[in-house]
Amino acid sequence: MKKLWVMALGSAVLLQAASLYAADIKFEGDFRVRGIYADNVTDANDDTGDEQAFADGRFRLRTTATSGITSGVVVLDFTSSFKDPTTAGPCAAPPAGTGCTTGNYRFGSANLGGSYNIVGVREAYLKLDLNMVKLAFGRKPFKLGHSLILDDTMDAIVGKFVVGGLEVMLADGKLLDTNSTVATGGGATGSDTDLFIFKTGINHGDMHNLGIFVTYLLDRGPSFLPGAALGGGGTSDSTDLWTLGLTADGKFGAINLGAEVDFLTGSADTAGAGSTSVDLKGMNVLIGVGLKVAAADVGVTALYTTGDDTTKADERNVNGISGDFVLGNILVNDNIVSDREGQCASFGGGRIGSGGASCVGGAGITALKVSAGLEGVPFGKSCHTEVAAIWARTTEDLAAGADSDLGIEVDLNHRHKLDDNVAVGVNLGYLLSGDAWKAVNGTNSTDNQLKGIISLNYMF
Repeated sequence: MKKLWVMALGSAVLLQAASLYAADIKFEGDFRVRGIYADNVTDANDDTGDEQAFADGRFRLRTTATSGITSGVVVLDFTSSFKDPTTAGPCAAPPAGTGCTTGNYRFGSANLGGSYNIVGVREAYLKLDLNMVKLAFGRKPFKLGHSLILDDTMDAIVGKFVVGGLEVMLADGKLLDTNSTVATGGGATGSDTDLFIFKTGINHGDMHNLGIFVTYLLDRGPSFLPGAALGGGGTSDSTDLWTLGLTADGKFGAINLGAEVDFLTGSADTAGAGSTSVDLKGMNVLIGVGLKVAAADVGVTALYTTGDDTTKADERNVNGISGDFVLGNILVNDNIVSDREGQCASFGGGRIGSGGASCVGGAGITALKVSAGLEGVPFGKSCHTEVAAIWARTTEDLAAGADSDLGIEVDLNHRHKLDDNVAVGVNLGYLLSGDAWKAVNGTNSTDNQLKGIISLNYMF
């Protein structure tokens, strides 16, 4: 509670100072509580105790102060993450944080009655509105296309302006500043990591949208995309990655269409003895078609991402920088531990989303989702119920002669608005595990996987 009192006192001081300059202060918030149950998600083997049932809470507070042409935005996250007193070592960030819990231990624990003990600054930036040009400085959210490449917050300098009727965004995202006080490498500007973004689009009302974005990741360290690990010998030099994304969205009567194609290319270099270079290449394709008639809606979504071709030693697959894209409740969904931050549209480990460092490597995924929903059943127009089926396989074989089947997932999703501010959600997923999923998890068990989340959201 001490932290909360300190923050409350600091907020009061800021509010008092802001009032002297007649700033307009606006508060918004999102309070989410979830109950999560998962069985066999870790290794698909009933003989291993991997059943999980826990509570998860998060309070997000957004403060916007506006005075004249300038606005300041700060978004704070208060989340529950407690040290497990039964395990040794520090409480690291998930998913590596096996010594962490997301709720209080019961009787006899030092954590009994503990308050929210993690406070994070999710966003903090200044906006300047100069009519034809809008500038932003600091940590702010970025979303490219349908989230296959980037949907996260980032420290950046951003400019938006209109050119010939088109709104253009240019950004320099600072992923690592080695001159900062928190950098582990420290000191050399030449080892910084930057992400440069160009984004524009054509909007025809609210019905049709065409977009294009280009990103260039310059990892001078390299700190994010591995160099020597890919190049074989020598010392890690630099890694660069270009992304070209094309998006299209449209509404044609009762039919909704959405599509995205991403092309990725770059190289990972090493220097010194045994130095070499490895090409980085990848592609994502997403196509979605939806039909809504009265209270009923149906949809079909196809996802294709390239994978590693094991016959090419000088080429590695890369699917994205931070592919925060959710397809189902289990397949291509990592929101139990990451809250949709840092997963990858590739298959290269124990679950969809592990895919290697920064989405390098992995066998890729090819998936087809079919869904059907009803609005107003069974609680009136304020609710929506959906059932969905997803078939998925690895794009490339995990090994010569290995099965590529990831399985078939069946989902049930329900969302009910109790009023304008409060909503309840129920998400259930059952995965009929395929041989490829079992092989990656190191078991030939026939056990399937189950995940359920019940959530309560309050927004103001």
